[in-house]
Amino acid sequence: MQIFNLFPLTVMKETITINDNEREILVNEIKKMRKEENDSHKNNYAWTGDRYGHEFLFSKKIFKNLSTKISNAIIKYLNTLEINTNLLDIYYQRSWATYTENEQSINFHTHSQSNISFAYYLLKPESSGGIIFRCNELQNEVARNIFTSSKLEKSLVKNPNAYNSDRSMFDLDQDSIIIFPSKTPHATVPNQSGKPRISISGDISLMLKDSNGFEHLMPNFSNWTKF
Repeated sequence: MQIFNLFPLTVMKETITINDNEREILVNEIKKMRKEENDSHKNNYAWTGDRYGHEFLFSKKIFKNLSTKISNAIIKYLNTLEINTNLLDIYYQRSWATYTENEQSINFHTHSQSNISFAYYLLKPESSGGIIFRCNELQNEVARNIFTSSKLEKSLVKNPNAYNSDRSMFDLDQDSIIIFPSKTPHATVPNQSGKPRISISGDISLMLKDSNGFEHLMPNFSNWTKF
């Protein structure tokens, strides 16, 4: 017997190391941003800097080393997909920090305005939660809603596995980065560590250097007309 898994969702995990001094500087900068908001940490949802005017972290000089290392990881991801990066201009569209306290999380969402997104774990205590990816279109769904939790409870589906699940969870270590298509629904697992988890996320846009002969990828903004 042969099993063929077709049309995969490709998610890449890489390790990016920074020294303790740089980590401390970046953590303190993010804590300072968060402290400006009086009520941002008083609910069950993580603080996300993009909602509070801090969506361009990589424009700050202190994040330059980290952003360069993340850029190299993004190129590796595009090379895995066999995308010719020589034909592209690649931009950090947004970059921001998330600060997740105990019991906090982030609900399922997508980043519909960009092409590629990532999360880098700057501070990641043990048991502080990971990231979950969800598929809205189950390729193996032979009958509608057959793979719901209620069907599992009633033993119609005997065991959850890679062939019948609509979600996968990655519990990553500190200094890990995970890279994925922006339109993929994703969420975070609640932090159960009792300590804060700090990650840095970003959205990346791909733009053709020369759009002649191409229809669907974004043409270079140097040819746009403002009105």
